[in-house]
Amino acid sequence: MKIWQIAGVGALACILGCGGAGAYVPDELQGNGTPQQCADLSLLLPSTFSVEQGDTNTESFSIINGAVNALQGRAPGEATVTFTVSGLPNFVTGTVNPNPVTVQLNDLENVDLELDATQANLGTAYTVTITATQSGCTPVSESASLNVFSQQD
Repeated sequence: MKIWQIAGVGALACILGCGGAGAYVPDELQGNGTPQQCADLSLLLPSTFSVEQGDTNTESFSIINGAVNALQGRAPGEATVTFTVSGLPNFVTGTVNPNPVTVQLNDLENVDLELDATQANLGTAYTVTITATQSGCTPVSESASLNVFSQQD
């Protein structure tokens, strides 16, 4: 009996970490005990967003729901993500539209960032960060420069 117990512990230890093999660990469990499967999300931003002082401008970026690695046990499917924008200077607002957005597996969705600088002062270069969050999963963030310019420049 003791041999079986020792072998069982060894087998469990090997399943959890022998030979560098990785196991899929879900980010969290849904309410019914089913693992939450997180999408392989990435953001594709332009290098610079621009808006003229005293005006508004709409810039576009993309959210990508990448391929599924079957070895990780992730069920293929769509991802619904919510966006936040940070790093905007005072008196500049940024609204993502649509928000939230649903991205199909192995696809991308184009999203707009509506910038409003009607009350903005000119300043130095800014760095804006856009974060995409799928409920229960690790957020994905990317940054780009923001240029608030004057027509007189």
